[in-house]
Amino acid sequence: MGKFPVHFPIPTWFASVSLFSTALLFGTAGAADAQVRSFAPLNRYVVGGAVAEIIDASPDGNTLVFTNSSDQQIGFIDITDPANPQSLGTVEVAGEPTSVAITPDGKYAIATVLFLIDEDAGQTIADQQPGTLVFIDLATRKVTGQVQLLGIGPDSADISPDGSKVIVAIEDEEDTDNLPGSRPGSINFVTINEDNPSESTVTAVDIDLAGIEGVNYVEDPQPEFVKFSPDGSTAAVTIQENNAIALIDVASEQIIRIFSAGTSSQFADRTEDGEISLTEEFKGRREPDAIAFTPDGQHLVTVNEGDTELESFGDNIGSGGRSWTIFDLEGNVVYDSGSSVEELAVTRGQYPDDRSEDRGIEMEGGTVAEFGEQPIAFVTSERGSFVVAYDISNVEKPELISFLPTGLAPEGVLAIPERNLLLTSNEDDGTIDFFQASTEPAESAYSPTAPQITSTGADLPFSAISGLYQVPNDPNAFYAVPDSAVSPSRIYRIEMEGSSATVVSALPLTKNGESVRYDLEGIALQPSGDFWVVSEGDDREGQEAPNLLSHVNSRGEVQQEIPLPEAASGAITRFGFEGVATNAEGTKVYVAIQREFEGDPENTVRIAEYDLENQTWNYYFYPLDTDNVEDSWVGLSEIARDTDGSFLIVERDNQGGENGAANARIKRIYRVSLANAEPGATLEKTLVLDLLSDYRWIEEKIESLAVTNQGYWFASDNDGGINYTRLLFVPRQ
Repeated sequence: MGKFPVHFPIPTWFASVSLFSTALLFGTAGAADAQVRSFAPLNRYVVGGAVAEIIDASPDGNTLVFTNSSDQQIGFIDITDPANPQSLGTVEVAGEPTSVAITPDGKYAIATVLFLIDEDAGQTIADQQPGTLVFIDLATRKVTGQVQLLGIGPDSADISPDGSKVIVAIEDEEDTDNLPGSRPGSINFVTINEDNPSESTVTAVDIDLAGIEGVNYVEDPQPEFVKFSPDGSTAAVTIQENNAIALIDVASEQIIRIFSAGTSSQFADRTEDGEISLTEEFKGRREPDAIAFTPDGQHLVTVNEGDTELESFGDNIGSGGRSWTIFDLEGNVVYDSGSSVEELAVTRGQYPDDRSEDRGIEMEGGTVAEFGEQPIAFVTSERGSFVVAYDISNVEKPELISFLPTGLAPEGVLAIPERNLLLTSNEDDGTIDFFQASTEPAESAYSPTAPQITSTGADLPFSAISGLYQVPNDPNAFYAVPDSAVSPSRIYRIEMEGSSATVVSALPLTKNGESVRYDLEGIALQPSGDFWVVSEGDDREGQEAPNLLSHVNSRGEVQQEIPLPEAASGAITRFGFEGVATNAEGTKVYVAIQREFEGDPENTVRIAEYDLENQTWNYYFYPLDTDNVEDSWVGLSEIARDTDGSFLIVERDNQGGENGAANARIKRIYRVSLANAEPGATLEKTLVLDLLSDYRWIEEKIESLAVTNQGYWFASDNDGGINYTRLLFVPRQ
């Protein structure tokens, strides 16, 4: 576990700022006056190819536990130095762990474990057995006991502040496609036997939804998330599919009240069309997932993911509020974020348009913690891959502190105020993010070599940057193109200033007066100022889009589309044109082709050359690296002409992202020369940069490279908003 920790390339001076901030926040002098003004990335830790879903920390904040559902394990990490975490190994739990928490005395890590059915043996959901609560000794990291729960399908769990009880949501999702189910979920309370955990007692609390206004499935509660109040007297439960919240008196284990979470109304993008526009009226059942109490115990914070089918009830009310909400304990809405978080996601390029017809950014995880005397709510977006932090000192008017990109699909979120830390566990790429609280403004977390990218507003969305080129005579301005995740096609202009990069305009592309929809993968300029862009083809049935080299004038009008010759186009796979460059004179255009032609030697791809005068195509062969992990592929994703006339090639594997950050091997920049090469020659390549080893580039898609006199700019394709656009400048050596 924990193959290697990955660090963000933050400025070296930030460490001293952060340490100073820690002293202000939690030192003996001036602590009460210190205010958290931001959280800044400290480290991204790779969890050895596994899944990191739910996390918790020991009372001293030095040991982290996480659920690894794919491997049926609980993982342990020493985070004494959060900038250099160390794996402490794993414990098998013989089932899928769904939640984990550590007792306040630090003695046990307690995990809820789902009984798995064996489909290969013919078992069905009807054969599923009750789950278990597994006790792991934190010191020895060995299972010391377990108890069977009173219900099938345990989900969330929480431990009371005094350490005497565990509350477990027994969701029992027997058939999510055919609600309501026949087995209603419930709540379990487990009274812990400290000396012999296997003798802990379990009681069940049934959830009766009869007479509760606004619930969806009266007979099928399906509780989702549980949380004790700060004083331990009350427990809150989200009943997600029923859009309801229950409050339970802990001493008597009796339900106090159940109320509907209601609906949220705002403007949203409800159409998956490649065009991001938060202009459509939207009303959605909140259907909250995570829930937390405010530090004073007087309010509840919910994260409104949604979980039913979008139009289950025929009333044009959607599923999920695309928001987070603060309720009082009577069920009255004190605050709802409305569309504000989605607006933030749009301006930062992290709105996933392909989720517009579903639940947008799909907010899911959340927690509340008090840093000093400052209450802060943290809310994650599963589909947008970010966490937002809000000061909720005034529950009616929360104030944004930070918008923080995370690894892919953050599920768990944990604040450790005593250590000045915020963590997220990111399910899809197997990473854990560490952020540090600071009294400095948010901008201090960025640098001129790793700037934050935003647009000027929600009316100028951007995403999926797949090509980058410097504006002539302006080292601080760049043209960029998005791939097919953005439609119609356009050319962005990005301007750099200090630690910020701003998308300031988008030039639409047209052909004969009509918008065009390309899968743009590269951009270059002719000496005349016109553009060359390449569109990647797709030979799959129903797509049949050709690979195209297109000449576009400065007004965005397509002047010419140049396909490959028929023989070549028939041999290329859907992984085609991936970058474009010209020679210095502008008489030849070069295109990087991502994968092998059919019939070409294995691990060899082509660089295509188009001669403008003769209107002919020629090809050079490029040898690929082969030290990638098994069952992955390696290909090209960019070509750019350097100042000496040679060409830089971006070569990468398809690992990282959903394939797991620990599987990333090849994110490299090579130099080739075409000056004396004859068509058909195999090129010799020289390594210029290894972005994985030198800059900890674990994101899957390094797809953009722009050359300047000072050095090289890189940008990642964020797959249409499912994660962040990383910008990195590397000076010439």
